[in-house]
Amino acid sequence: MNGPEDLIQSPDDTTAPGALRIDRLSAFLRRFPLRVTALRGSAGLDGPPAQFALAGDAAAPVALFDAVDVRPALADRPPLLLAGIAFGGAGNPLLAALDRTILLPAGHDPRLGAILGALVAEWQDPHCGAAGMIDRLVEAAVIRLLRSAVADGADGPGLLAGLSHPRLHRTLAALHEAPERPWRVEDMADIAGMSRSAFMSAFRTALGTSPAAWLTAWRLAEARRHLDAGHTVKEAARLVGFGSAEALAHAHRRRMGQAAPPLSRRPG
Repeated sequence: MNGPEDLIQSPDDTTAPGALRIDRLSAFLRRFPLRVTALRGSAGLDGPPAQFALAGDAAAPVALFDAVDVRPALADRPPLLLAGIAFGGAGNPLLAALDRTILLPAGHDPRLGAILGALVAEWQDPHCGAAGMIDRLVEAAVIRLLRSAVADGADGPGLLAGLSHPRLHRTLAALHEAPERPWRVEDMADIAGMSRSAFMSAFRTALGTSPAAWLTAWRLAEARRHLDAGHTVKEAARLVGFGSAEALAHAHRRRMGQAAPPLSRRPG
């Protein structure tokens, strides 16, 4: 049987050439897929919960992403392209953690430059299939911007600080990929390569909460997603690691307060 450490093997972060890496973003991208709406003007930006812009000189554009409103960052940069990004809304903790506009010039790295160059070309001289191509290129650009935000971390405690931590991000990746596992603190600490006490202290400092509270919050977010997809409370509880529908409902009430509405399927 695979251990918890087997859940975190993927190509995103490494400590040695050829080593397997830890993917800090895929759990979010699978659960909260990016959906792009490219726009010719800014009027439609009031709809989707996040926004992308390509601005500046077409020969050397700048890419911007904001979880709320990208327009203030465009004050001295004429936009070449605007897009609304549906990315899970308030239910996506990664989106909720982004408290600043992410900004990268095309020259930041060759891969980003290639994506932005192709995006400018498709936008300015569209051919058959251009709409789909533009959507995919914007998605790729947004993922590059999210990678940058994760690498930069945050000034205060929260998800970005945890994902950028040199050890804790391993545990977070494992928790996010498999919340249904019967996690023990010792398992989490082992994945981080830390003692139990050091792990507990580092986790609270970086995330601003305990590992158990973080796991419960993630399980509740996952349960909400399963309920929205049409699962029963009992099914959602099983899928995310709560022992029963009653345990899920109790955790929901504790987190939301006594006035929390009962869990149920949302109307389709």
